[in-house]
Amino acid sequence: MAKKLISNKTWMQLHLYISLFFIPMALIYAITGSLYIFNIRQNAGAEIHEIKIEAPIQKGSEREAMLKILEENKLEIPSRTEVRFSRGSHSMGTLKYQVLLTQNKDSSYTLKTIDRNWYGVLLLLHKSAGKYYFDILAVGFSIALVVLYLSGLFMTAFCKRDRKGSLIATLVGFAVTILAVYLSI
Repeated sequence: MAKKLISNKTWMQLHLYISLFFIPMALIYAITGSLYIFNIRQNAGAEIHEIKIEAPIQKGSEREAMLKILEENKLEIPSRTEVRFSRGSHSMGTLKYQVLLTQNKDSSYTLKTIDRNWYGVLLLLHKSAGKYYFDILAVGFSIALVVLYLSGLFMTAFCKRDRKGSLIATLVGFAVTILAVYLSI
C-alpha cells in the first residue's frame, strides 16, 4: 500500500492556516461590499473641498496650475504630484488624498480635493482602483476561496454523515443563486 504524501492532519492544518491568513481580506470584501450595496460609496465621510476656477488652464500645464491653486487656498499638497488623466479629469495624489481638476461645460474648471477615510480607501481597493499589490492579494484570496471550499468538501468526504442533506443544501444554493442572477438581469 502506497504511503500518503501528505497526511490528513497536514491538509487540515494547511486549510486552517490559509483560512486564517485570508481573514483580513474576507473582512474587507464583506464589509465594503455590503456597505456598497447600501449605497455607501468611497467618498462617504470624506472631507471634500471644491474650488471653481474661471481662468483658462493651458493644456500641458495642469500640474503646475493644480499645485498653485492648492497653495493659494492653503490646501494640502498630495504626496504624489504626477498627473494622470482619466474619466475626463486630471488627478494627482493617492487613494487616501486625491486632487481632481475637471473642465466644466462652460469652459471653467473645478478643482476638488478628497481626503478619504479608511472605509473609502478599502472600498477603492475592493474595486481594484489602487496599485497592483492589493490586486495580487485579491486574486490569491479568490483562488484560496475556491481551493478552501473544495478541500473542505474533500476533507469531510462530502459530509458522509449527512450526504443527502448536504447535497440538497448545495443544489438549493445553486438554484437560489441562478434565480437571483436571472431576476437581476
